Amino acid sequence: MVEAQHRPLFQNGNLGDAYRSATLGCVRLIEDVVVRGDRNSERATSVVVDLGVRMINNCGAAGQLALSGLWSAAGHQVRDLVECHQLIQYFRHRPAKAQPWLDCEGKTRYQKFGFGKVFADLERLRGPAAFDLKQSFEFYSNVGSHPSFEGLAWHMTDAGKKMIGPVPHPDRLRLFTGDLWAHATRATLDFVGTMDALNPDHKLISDQFRFRHSVVTGGRKLLAGITGDQALAAWK
Repeated sequence: MVEAQHRPLFQNGNLGDAYRSATLGCVRLIEDVVVRGDRNSERATSVVVDLGVRMINNCGAAGQLALSGLWSAAGHQVRDLVECHQLIQYFRHRPAKAQPWLDCEGKTRYQKFGFGKVFADLERLRGPAAFDLKQSFEFYSNVGSHPSFEGLAWHMTDAGKKMIGPVPHPDRLRLFTGDLWAHATRATLDFVGTMDALNPDHKLISDQFRFRHSVVTGGRKLLAGITGDQALAAWK
């Protein structure tokens, strides 16, 4: 089984465990906010909560699919997470857009709230972001969601052999897990920031869930500077 070949990469105390634990910390913080958090009942808040739930599921699905060697499906989950992340940012700056976004269907939603359109509007509202979600969205769209040159290459090994069915790929699993952590952490902290901004009369999430919040912020500080090459070297 592919999963049986991948699991030994996660060992007590190695970098893989750190990434996996940090991602789980993000999931648990969002879950606490969703289940036990103190918040208002306004539409923008409820939409952001639903997007947070979707991101939790993205993280779990992406991790399980990658562990099973289903690379395109795993990449699609990260693409979806990135889009949810950007919408969470957007509704922080434009809460009045939450209901129109919810009411849109199909092509109309794409025309009004497509990723590129929201990306450009966000840049006008708050300036360039500290990290480029568009680049990640385009990459994971190509490898995970659409047939493309990159998507076809995603199903080949470094030696040029076709990956038919679930295939183990230790290096890809290492790098994918680190990237999933990075996206989950950024999205979680923006989820927290948006929820606080939309609920100014309620207790800050960092005060409501101090331990969970410190796990996510601490993980970001500890792991953010690790490069891909360092990850491969330190993750046995």
